[in-house]
Order: sequence, then C-alpha cells, then structure tokens
Amino acid sequence: MPDQEMEFDLLTPQRQSLLGVVVYLLRNFRAMLTILITFVAIAASKPAFWLIAGIAIIPIAIILAVLAYYQYRNFTFHVSDNELIIHKGVFFKERTVIGVDRIQSIQVTENLVQRVLGLVALKVDTAGSKGNELEIPALEVKHANALKELLYTRKKALAQNANLSADGVLSDELEPGSTKTHEIADEDETEKKLVHLSLWDLIVVGLTENHLRTGFIAIAFVFGTLSQYKDVYESYLEESVDEYALQAANAGLMFVLIMVVVFVVLSLVISIVRTFLRFYDLKAVLKLQAVEIRTGLLKRETFRVPIRKIQFVQWESNPLRRAVGFESAKIKPSNSVGETAQKQSIEIPALKKEQTEMLAQGIFPGFHQPESVLKGDKWAYSRIAAMMSTILILPLVAALFISLGYYALVFLAFIPFVGALGYYFGKTVRIFYDRDYILIKKGWFFMERIVLPSYKLQSIALKQNVFLKRRNLCHLQFYTAAGARSVRYLNIDEAQAIYNYLIFCVESSPEPWM
Repeated sequence: MPDQEMEFDLLTPQRQSLLGVVVYLLRNFRAMLTILITFVAIAASKPAFWLIAGIAIIPIAIILAVLAYYQYRNFTFHVSDNELIIHKGVFFKERTVIGVDRIQSIQVTENLVQRVLGLVALKVDTAGSKGNELEIPALEVKHANALKELLYTRKKALAQNANLSADGVLSDELEPGSTKTHEIADEDETEKKLVHLSLWDLIVVGLTENHLRTGFIAIAFVFGTLSQYKDVYESYLEESVDEYALQAANAGLMFVLIMVVVFVVLSLVISIVRTFLRFYDLKAVLKLQAVEIRTGLLKRETFRVPIRKIQFVQWESNPLRRAVGFESAKIKPSNSVGETAQKQSIEIPALKKEQTEMLAQGIFPGFHQPESVLKGDKWAYSRIAAMMSTILILPLVAALFISLGYYALVFLAFIPFVGALGYYFGKTVRIFYDRDYILIKKGWFFMERIVLPSYKLQSIALKQNVFLKRRNLCHLQFYTAAGARSVRYLNIDEAQAIYNYLIFCVESSPEPWM
C-alpha cells in the first residue's frame, strides 16, 4: 500500500486518467442521443432537416468535446483524515464529503468502453443513501484498487477505535466468537471459492431460463419502443404493413403456427444472450465478512455485500434447472447497500447442491430447517385459481360459441384443471420457523424457498379482509430492510400463534438486524 500511495498520492487532490475525457464524451453523446432520436422522429420527413443536421453536427460535437474535457479537469478527489472529498462540476461547482465510517460498500465496474480504454469506475454506497452516493468513472485499475483499499483500511481502523473506546480493551483481545471480532476481522483470512461459471454453465443457464416470461417482456419492449415512433414508420411502411397483414390473416392456422415457432426461437435466443451479458465469467467468493461477486460481459461489475447486511436469501428453480442439478440464488441486502446491488439482487444463477449448502452456511451459520411448520390452505388456493380461470374463460366461451357452437364448451374443462393446479400449489406452501430462522417454501413447478433470520424482521403484518374472515383465513407479511415477503391463505389461529411467537423472538434477540 505505501508504494501505491507514492505513485498515486491519494492524500492530495488527484484527477482521473486523461482517457476519462473519452468516457465523459461518450456519456454526453448518449445523453444527447435521446433528444436526437426524438428530433428525427418529428422532422425526418422534411428534407430541410437533413441539411440542418449536417451543418449542426460539427459544432455540437465540438461543444460536447469541450464539455467532456472540463468535466474531467474539474473532477478531483482525495482522502483527508477519515473523509473522502470530491470536487466536480462545470457550470455549477459541487463539493461532496463522505465519512469513511458511513461507507457501506465500494464497487468496481467497467463497461465495454472502459474495458477498451483500460479503465474502471469506482462506486461508493453509503448508509442512508438509496443510490450511489458518488461515482469516479475513469480510474486506472491499480489506482481504483489503491483507493478502495485505503478507504476500507481507514474504515476498519475506525471500527477498532470504536471498540476500544466502548470496551476499554484491544479488539484483538475480544473473544474469538464474539460479534465485534467478526465485524473487524481481516476479510482475507478465510476465503472460499463459491462458484465460477464456465461457458457450458452459461449455455445451460440460458437454455433453462423462463423463456415464456422473456418472450413476453421482449414483445412488450418492441411494441413500447415502436409506439413512440409511430408517426415516422407509418408514413413509410403503412401500405406494406397492411398488405402483409392481409396475407397473414388469409394464411390462418399456418400463420399462427409460424408465429408460435418464431416466438419460441426468439425467446430462446434472447434468454441465452441475456444470460451471457449478465453472467459472463461470473465468479463468486465467500469471505468471512462478505460475499463478493464479479460478473458481466459488456459491463463488468463487482459486488461486495457485507454478510451482516444480508436480510434474506431466495432460492429458485424450475424443472429444466432441476434436471441438470442447478438452482439460482438471489441475495437480498438491505436498502442501504446501494441502488446497483438492489437492482441486480446479487443473483447467482447456477448453484449445485453442495454450493447451495456452502452459501447458506456462510451467510447463516448453523442454519437448519426448523421443525415447527405452518401450512397453507390448499383448498383456498384451489378456489381462487378456479375463480380466476372462470372469470377469464367464460367470456372466451361466449365469444367462441357464435362460431363454434357447443364445441366452445370444451374450454370449460380448463376451470377444474386450473383449480387442481391451485390445489397442488397450495399443498407446497409451508412456513418453517423457530427462534433463529424462518424458512418459506412454495411451488411445485417453479419452486421457491426463502431463508430469513428471525431477528432480521422489522415487522410482521397479519392481514384479513371480509372474505378471508368468513373462511377463518389470513395472509402473513414479513417486512425486512430488503423488502417484504408474504404467505397467503393461512389458518387465522395458527397464523396468530406464529405472529406472537416471532414478535417475541425479535424483541428478545440480542442480535442486530442491520
């Protein structure tokens, strides 16, 4: 560390790499791109627009380049005592001061442009912030690592001093099993490689994605995007679209089959591409204090989630993934960890059984499935499923009865079928609980289980409307610093018992929930 500071003195104001001008230039261009597309959509049909655009593009490019240079030049940062200080701004100057004791996590990321330039971005998340408190977007890798190491070193020193002041003893004299020792111990003392996804693993993950969901999301995105520029393409494509639409309608069943095949193929391709973009070369490491994940193809991101900030872990699987022995895990940190981490949910898409056990024990030491159990009402799930299918199917039958006659009544068979599906889903809904942990299980096709330490609960809600009250049922909702999870259609008396028990566990637990 001293050698790094001599080369790059973090104690005096420093600028980013000069190549940061390129990073800022591309950011400025991207910000202008939306305005440009909107302008094109409005004026593209007018010949004079292209002449104006050709004349204006050079001065606009010069303005963006000058702005990028001054964004780089006016951005300085350094560490003073126990504070990270940033100065930035072109037209309006801004000074940001962050105490290292408020830092929750530091993430090093790189997109495609930064990777080509040999740069990374350093993002700092702090306590009480919903998003990234600050970002230094154009650092050399060694300088980003030096700054990250210095900030964590200062933070650890503050924690040691706080323990010394509170207890009057040195931190290394604390009992090995105590919480305070765990918080300030050297992270690198113990490090376990959790998973490193290979090329074949990525292909398997892509093939076992929820393709139906992916396909519908893609369709919604395409239609949402096209609707914004309706006036542009209508004037050019209206006659062709009408002609092909008429031919497709005349094709009848063949057209429907072709569209189904296209939908399936596109969904599959999108799933694989999305998997490679998000999880390429994913590496997950389990440390004493944190879980670290490095992932991404075009945008390489590193997530460091302190174990004490993890509120719960959610495991998911589907029949395809179970067939190849995989399940995915979503690690849910508290909202203070950072916006990027919250959006990504710190997902590990492919874990084998032994890796799942390692992750569970690393985050929740001593975890085991509790013995006490509360079951969902399977008949309630069956009734609600049958009711919802009836609402959807009856109008369909009425519409088809005109053309198909009594053959349309065949669709009524779907109502008891959907009701049976609801019954079997309801049989899987379980809440296992004891003084230490809550385990929620549900699903027989798309299986899901959630592990939540009891002391992490911020509140519990027992919800009941007039219809549930008539059937002596209710819903339970568990609130944590990472969001809420609910279990529906439970017996009111049994739910009230678990409600009272867990409230007692939370209030009597000495463990901190943050």
